[in-house]
Amino acid sequence: MKKIFYWFTICLLFIGLSGLSACATRPPARTPADASAPTRTEKSVIVYDGREGRTALDILKERATVRTKTSPLGELVEEINGARNGKGYYLIFYVNGSMARTGAANYVTKDGDRIEWKLVGPGK
Repeated sequence: MKKIFYWFTICLLFIGLSGLSACATRPPARTPADASAPTRTEKSVIVYDGREGRTALDILKERATVRTKTSPLGELVEEINGARNGKGYYLIFYVNGSMARTGAANYVTKDGDRIEWKLVGPGK
């Protein structure tokens, strides 16, 4: 009986140590080489103030040479004063420093709004 208890204890000890050994030698969790957010280029194209009741697109058209395209989503700005969408670059507008959540034709500005259009593309 002592022999069975002895071998049983040895087996449990061996299994326990094997499990601990496996945990101790497990490789660390993989993390990306660069965990920071991807970089991108941003170039300011035009900045203007909002006017109560006017859309961001209407004011843009008064202040710049603009080319648009009609799509199922509405009127999309393709070009502003020669800066145009293409090759991974897109014209995006910001309201008071934050990217707009709607199209320029739908955003009705308020007095005090700061509208900025940027040409945004891939980082270098």
